[in-house]
Amino acid sequence: MNVLKARNVGRLDQILRIGISIGLIYIGFIDRNLVGDSFSATVLGVVGVMNLMVALLRICPLYSMVGIDTCHTSHRE
Repeated sequence: MNVLKARNVGRLDQILRIGISIGLIYIGFIDRNLVGDSFSATVLGVVGVMNLMVALLRICPLYSMVGIDTCHTSHRE
């Protein structure tokens, strides 16, 4: 499978995901006092890392399952 054809996360979606991921990673792993519960903070941090990986790879498995594609076809090669 060609990776460029498998991409389903567009540029705006990618930028938003990176911003949200940085916030979740900060809350989950750096400033745990914002949440108060250690387990919840860890879960938020892990979700942030997973979301960051999706943003960097630009491939979202959940989008693939439901048929969503925010990547414009004109940007694909």
